[in-house]
Amino acid sequence: MPAHPPLGGLDPREFLRDYWQRRPLLIRGAVPDFRNPIDTADLAGLACEPGIHSRLVLGHPDRRDWSVEYGPFDPERFSRLPQTAWTLLVSGVEHYWPEGPDWLRRFDFIPHWRRDDLMISSAAREGSVGPHIDAYDVFLFQARGRRCWQIQDPPPRSPVCLPGLPLAILRRFEATSEWTLQPGDMLYLPPGMPHLGMALDDECMTWSIGFRAPAWRDVLGGFLEDRLEAVGPEHVSDPGRDISVHPHELAAGDLAALRAGLLERLRLQPAALDRFLGEFLSRPLEEDTGERGSAGAEDGSPEELDPATRYRFDPEPGRYWIRSDAGILLFMAGRSLAAPGLSTATAESFCAAATLVPEDWAAALPGLEPVLRDLLRRGLIERDA
Repeated sequence: MPAHPPLGGLDPREFLRDYWQRRPLLIRGAVPDFRNPIDTADLAGLACEPGIHSRLVLGHPDRRDWSVEYGPFDPERFSRLPQTAWTLLVSGVEHYWPEGPDWLRRFDFIPHWRRDDLMISSAAREGSVGPHIDAYDVFLFQARGRRCWQIQDPPPRSPVCLPGLPLAILRRFEATSEWTLQPGDMLYLPPGMPHLGMALDDECMTWSIGFRAPAWRDVLGGFLEDRLEAVGPEHVSDPGRDISVHPHELAAGDLAALRAGLLERLRLQPAALDRFLGEFLSRPLEEDTGERGSAGAEDGSPEELDPATRYRFDPEPGRYWIRSDAGILLFMAGRSLAAPGLSTATAESFCAAATLVPEDWAAALPGLEPVLRDLLRRGLIERDA
């Protein structure tokens, strides 16, 4: 656990017990004497790069004149912005800012499989993205300038968004609490809490540290896909069938046999379920089938894995491990790898490492190279420059 979680002196266990997924928490001086290492020009430069998720939101809550543009942007776009009421948002900044991963370690009291990303927004005075609801936990850290935050607590039972807009902005928002955050302050909001932020200064910058949980429908969908692959093309069979008295009836015996067959094919032992969950949670959110996975030699042939070369992991897919009866089981980008002789400390180091040389792990992880070849083919590892 990091020495100084940004909770204003509150013990992380108390925070998780009393606030996490329960109620908001305003933390004054979450990071004392904070000095912002990122300026607006840095963020705008990132927003001009291909492959980086960025948005430009223009509009004001009073006018409801919302519009949104998506990057990558032409640098000239930023010279044509109005003086007020715009916000630039860049996602996944920790992948491009060298100090980002170290900064996020302050939040390691929450496991990485729950972490989404570090999104940074830079706004002109009165910049806002409108009143909205997030489906994930978020820490809103004020890095520069002042921002006013309003929340509606308790949330409405059936929130409705404005129609015909490119953003999910609430039709009605009735503020019940309001705070002005200064640099170094932070606001935690649980999922489903309506909130509205408004920049009070030019070059107002807010860091959003999101913690997203998978939707159960996605977990179930992934599980059913996993089961489909395991079942194969076999057909329903019914040897020894009795004569049909009512040919249009779905008879009780047939229904019982079909139910039993379905349940048998859906049933998994706990170890198999754990393996599925580890693979599911470590999958990349989006895997580009075009640019990604096309790495190769100059003649277009796939690049071969060199055991003596240092490779860098794509930071997006998760790397996790679990304890099983047979020892440690590692997960990388939807693949699993048994590592029975690995200690928990070594498993943690492997999952946290930004780079690796395959031959350095050959003895500890005999099955690693086939997994790395798959990741190389998919563009999820690359030679470290």
